[in-house]
Amino acid sequence: DYQKYETEVFDLYSLQYSPINSEKNFYRGEGGAFYYFIYPNLMLNIMPGRLQTNQIIPITEKETLVVFDYFYDDIKSKPGLKSIKEDILTSDKIQNEDIEICEKVQKGVSSITYNKGRFSVECETGVHHFQNLLRMDFKKYTH
Repeated sequence: DYQKYETEVFDLYSLQYSPINSEKNFYRGEGGAFYYFIYPNLMLNIMPGRLQTNQIIPITEKETLVVFDYFYDDIKSKPGLKSIKEDILTSDKIQNEDIEICEKVQKGVSSITYNKGRFSVECETGVHHFQNLLRMDFKKYTH
């Protein structure tokens, strides 16, 4: 439920969370979705019955590798296997959409017409937090 989506920032991590829309919830049980970003390059995506980890590995200044691992509480029953299959298909769809968005954003910010702007307080709290942590790390090595 995007209207109830929240972001909180802490020293070295941020948390984004939202209740799960029960109409389209193929996860077992009720609850919410919790997305932790742990600086500098680890994400934990937690929903009822599963944990997904994403490790972000910079390859070059223009390339990044993301390694996905999935952990489920029910890997043997027929309903459990069905929800795992649906989860991975949904995750792949979302990741492909995210890749497309990221590539378009990078193309845009690399153009000569790009003029940097301010962060959206409502939508970019986590990104702003990450960039501040990165900026502080860079200062340690450049000053």
